[in-house]
Amino acid sequence: MKRLEAEIVVLGAGIAGLTAARVLQDAGLEVLVLSEELGGASTVPVALLNPVRGQRGSVAPEAEEALEALWAFYPRHTLVHRGVVRPVPEPDRAAWRAKLHHRSIPHRWTEEGIYLENAAWLEPASLLARLREGLNLQHVKIAFLDGNTLYTAEGEALWARRVIYAGGASGAHLVGLGGRFTAGSVLGLRERFETARSYGVYVAGNSLGGSYLPHTLSYTPHTTAPEEVEWLLESGQRLLGYRVEPRSSWAGVRYRLDRHYLRAIPGGFALTGFGSAGFFYAPLYARRLLERIRAVPT
Repeated sequence: MKRLEAEIVVLGAGIAGLTAARVLQDAGLEVLVLSEELGGASTVPVALLNPVRGQRGSVAPEAEEALEALWAFYPRHTLVHRGVVRPVPEPDRAAWRAKLHHRSIPHRWTEEGIYLENAAWLEPASLLARLREGLNLQHVKIAFLDGNTLYTAEGEALWARRVIYAGGASGAHLVGLGGRFTAGSVLGLRERFETARSYGVYVAGNSLGGSYLPHTLSYTPHTTAPEEVEWLLESGQRLLGYRVEPRSSWAGVRYRLDRHYLRAIPGGFALTGFGSAGFFYAPLYARRLLERIRAVPT
């Protein structure tokens, strides 16, 4: 069995894994990242950093803390575009106002809905590349995890002092935490939107994204279907008032664990299950992971 000398071994090189690795390394810990690929589902063309979720206007749990953490972290590594417009039908506005009451979410009401001043969007490709710089990342596929022992797809056994599972849907079987898997797609557009708009679907940058597909209990790779493209275009037309012109598509699968994003597992911790909110919560939970590690040294 090969012994890995790094203090921390992070499994996964999406936004959760790379953010955690960066925060831990910046705090002086020796970190090794193992991943079959860079990004995974985090290679989505655009990521919204949105504290008010869905068409019912639910404020995300810990939204204030997450906003503070992401604004302290992301602008050091990439361009972050501030502000998200949420069109809100007039009959729904009272309910939205009630949900925002007593919450510290900077916003203002406009004729078409609500403008979230500290919400934002970013383009993950440049962010992931920047976060990867300076990290010890090795491209390895882990097939099985048994506490502190990792088994590669080639059958090699690796021993780590502390393991952080920070992968997404495709590797969720390694930790066996259950959860839900949701496929979705994003269309690349000829038109560019500097201000993000979101209601049912979203537009930001050169992207139109969203999903109507049902949750499943296991992971299956997703490919964008023609009917999904049509649904996105029709939903985009309702959002914008006109039909956009697509030029490409991206497909992925999200993994969700209903707020149990950081938990102890044999050999270390699991930092996973953010669903569509991975970019929103990653900096906050990377901080919390660091606190947990410092509280329980190896």
